[in-house]
Amino acid sequence: PDVVLFAAAICISLALAEGFVRLFHPHVRDHVVPGRLFEIDEALGWKLRPGANAIHASRYFEAPYGINGFGHRDRVRSIAKEVGTHRVLLYGDSQAFGWGVPETGRFSNLIETRSAGLEVWNLAVPGYGLDQEILAYERDGERFAADEVVLLVSVLTLSRLPHDYLYRKPKPKFVLDADGRLQLVPVAPGANAWTNVLYEALSDFYLPYFVDQQIAAARSAMLEPREGKDIARRVPPIGWGRLEQSLLERAHAAARSRGHRLTLLVNFPPTLETMKQGLRRYCDGNAIGFLEIELPPPAEQHVHGARDNHWNVRANALIADQLLAQLRARAAAMPAARAAASR
Repeated sequence: PDVVLFAAAICISLALAEGFVRLFHPHVRDHVVPGRLFEIDEALGWKLRPGANAIHASRYFEAPYGINGFGHRDRVRSIAKEVGTHRVLLYGDSQAFGWGVPETGRFSNLIETRSAGLEVWNLAVPGYGLDQEILAYERDGERFAADEVVLLVSVLTLSRLPHDYLYRKPKPKFVLDADGRLQLVPVAPGANAWTNVLYEALSDFYLPYFVDQQIAAARSAMLEPREGKDIARRVPPIGWGRLEQSLLERAHAAARSRGHRLTLLVNFPPTLETMKQGLRRYCDGNAIGFLEIELPPPAEQHVHGARDNHWNVRANALIADQLLAQLRARAAAMPAARAAASR
């Protein structure tokens, strides 16, 4: 009886705490994907759940997320392709996914609707790094009868490369061995089984996220007096080194083997202009497409709010305009390049 009473007391306490958080801190999930939109994936860490539907409501926006049968936030698609159609597979993270943006307001949808004969399949998954983009393409990209694969390269997608654990989930990562060769470090066998149990059990609740935020705030307060070297040591520098180039070579090899054109969609701040131009020169010298996104800083309100740096509807419209101009310039240059090559 004492054990039963003790268990009942714990359940009642947790229920009251959950109610308290929902009432007084309803926005603790603002930066969290709605419950059960993800499912755990042994090879990629996580992916979107086919057929899932959810409303993402925050203090900044309210957006519906609908996942199609292939497991992507996109309209219903058919693998069969009409003659004359150019099909693009777009891989990326929450920015390309359209965090907080209606599906029709994303730059991928805007480009598709304004370009006859062009399909842009949006295969982006929130939280993905460049490594997961490439692994997802290697595993599933061949079956979609594509002509081109586009990988989003940004500060965020590069910053996730050193990690084998993100957003409370294990993920694969790549390293260079002693001989400088690229090696995949997969998720440890069984590691995702426990993650899956916790995710399925807790993903609909608010209390775990509130507790997690309080712990993170306490840790940040403890570390604040030790700014400088200690904090800098915890944040890996963003750059384009041998690891990143090896990943790009791996993606390029996969694209060539499938007859796909590889293109990078690059979004770097002005402080990384030198790195961007170096990457552009590498792409130009290796027959890799290069598309560039340039947006005004957050202070000029291209984001949802002070604590949400995701692209909003206005930003997506600006991106669509920029990319369409670059795509049209590329299309116009292709006949001239073919004529020059035939002479």
